[in-house]
Amino acid sequence: MAGTRKHSITSSKSSLKTSQNDEEAWTCAKCTKMFKEPNAQLMECQRCKEYFCIACLKKTKTEYTMLCKTDAMWFCGTCRIITEQHAVKDIEIERRCKQIMENYEERISSLEKTVENKCDEERVKEIVREEINISNEDMVKIIVKEEVGKSETSGSTTEESCNEEKVKAIINEEISMIQRLENTGDDKVPNDEVKNTTSPKSRKETITNVLEEINERKSRENNLIVFGIPEMDEESKEERDKFDKEKLNELLKDCKIQLDNENLKTVKRLGQFDKEKLNRPILVKLPSVEPKITLF
Repeated sequence: MAGTRKHSITSSKSSLKTSQNDEEAWTCAKCTKMFKEPNAQLMECQRCKEYFCIACLKKTKTEYTMLCKTDAMWFCGTCRIITEQHAVKDIEIERRCKQIMENYEERISSLEKTVENKCDEERVKEIVREEINISNEDMVKIIVKEEVGKSETSGSTTEESCNEEKVKAIINEEISMIQRLENTGDDKVPNDEVKNTTSPKSRKETITNVLEEINERKSRENNLIVFGIPEMDEESKEERDKFDKEKLNELLKDCKIQLDNENLKTVKRLGQFDKEKLNRPILVKLPSVEPKITLF
């Protein structure tokens, strides 16, 4: 703002008291000339509050009068550069503040929706149970598929033994039993067992154990133990095995069961070979359970 002695700020740093009557004077910040006249023509910077005479500013009296009448803001050369820089920064600050407020409002809206959709305790338990059941079903499918793949290599696992529905039923029964014991507060149930019942590692171990048990039962269904067949007194194991297979084929033919030597998967004597006791029973693994049904 342009200022005269009448309108100048009396507390300015450049004002000096030149008499006992507290008469004020203004000093030009550029030429350091002191002005005491009431109508002295100086410009006051709106930022640094320093005074500058119109002679140093190279302004006419007309320009000075016009600036005084328009009540325009005026800055010295140094302050004008700083003010222009700040004006640009202020615009950027306003933009960033606006973006921050928009993000804040969006976050508040999201939190409000979350609170509205918040589940109670029972609903959370129900969701967890559903996820566990889905996970169990997926894991059963994967492990059954793995076991069937193994059976193609080893031939020890049948499609029936890896029946998905059978495995699922046994798994669900075991998990339900542990959960029932937990709900009844039975102290005999170890806490770790209950806690780990629904963990992925525990479920996989449970399913694998069930499959192994099913396979073991299935393989035993085809086993046959034969007593009373005399044992060959021969050191060579190959000769003894060949002799046992021939005797078994004779026995099966007498029972009207036709089997080739290739179909006799396993033929072995139980116990250690002893020349003095040549009457060990023979364990026979049949290709299926049908010959046993025919035999008995």
